[in-house]
Amino acid sequence: MKAVPFDRSVLKVNQVILMVGIVAAYVVGLAHNQAVVVLPVLAAMMLAGVVSPHLNAPRLLYLHALKPWGIVRPRVVHEDPAPHRFAQLLGGVFLAAASIAALASALVVAWVLAWIVVVLAFLNFAFNLCVGCIVYAQLVKLGVLPLSRASAA
Repeated sequence: MKAVPFDRSVLKVNQVILMVGIVAAYVVGLAHNQAVVVLPVLAAMMLAGVVSPHLNAPRLLYLHALKPWGIVRPRVVHEDPAPHRFAQLLGGVFLAAASIAALASALVVAWVLAWIVVVLAFLNFAFNLCVGCIVYAQLVKLGVLPLSRASAA
C-alpha cells in the first residue's frame, strides 16, 4: 500500500451529506414520491468523486468553505486512499441501483438500497468502520484487485 497524506474530514463531510440527503429524501418521500430524485443526484456525486477528486463535490465543499471557515477541521492521516475510493464506488453503485429501482417504480427496493448506504455511512462516520474498505482488503487478498491505486484525498 502507498501511504499518502489523506484528510479523513473529506470522508466525514461526504458521509454527512449522504446520511442527511437520503434520510431527508425518505421523510419527504413518505408524502411525495418525487423525493427519489435525490438518489440519482447522490449517485452521480459519489461516482464523480471516484472518477476524479476534482469532481468530488463534498471535497470541494470542505476545501473551499467548511475548512476555511473553521467549521470542519482537518484530520490528516497517512494511509492508502484506494480502499476509501472503492467504498465510495460501492456506495455510488448502490445509489445508482436504487435510482434504477425508483425509475422502475420499485420504491421499496430503491429505499432499501438507499438505507443500506445510510447505515454503512453511519458506521464509518461514527465508528470509523469502513465496510467497503474491508471488502476492498478481501478482494486484494483474493487477488481480484491490485494492492493499491494512486489517488488524492
